[in-house]
Amino acid sequence: MSLPPIVVEVVVPVTATEAFVGFTAQMGEWWDPQLSTDPSTFTSIEIDPQGDVALCHGDERQVWGRVTTWDPSGHYVQEFWLGLPEDERTVLDVRFVEQENGTSTLVHLEHRDWPEGAEAPSGLRAQWEDLLARFAAFVS
Repeated sequence: MSLPPIVVEVVVPVTATEAFVGFTAQMGEWWDPQLSTDPSTFTSIEIDPQGDVALCHGDERQVWGRVTTWDPSGHYVQEFWLGLPEDERTVLDVRFVEQENGTSTLVHLEHRDWPEGAEAPSGLRAQWEDLLARFAAFVS
């Protein structure tokens, strides 16, 4: 039996496209360096819309994901193995749903597809909640 997905949501006061750009292209600006392999040398996160997601520590890159869906109108999906062996990769699925007023966006994050017998790292829900709070503060 696989684990249920982790689902976290936040509403941000920007359009869906602005939220998408903030989440993807600017991820390294709001990501918590403590969630990298070496917080003291963390410099950014690089996302190739057709390839790798990597933590950057100076000139070193640590690949921890691969983009599978890149739709700036509201959908981002990547394989995810940060803190896991690559062969136990999971899926990070983020949707950006502009609200009716056009001045805010619901960001729906789902971390799912845990391999059979795998355990989600303890505290992962709280980490995603903290990361989305950092993201919301960044784009606000």
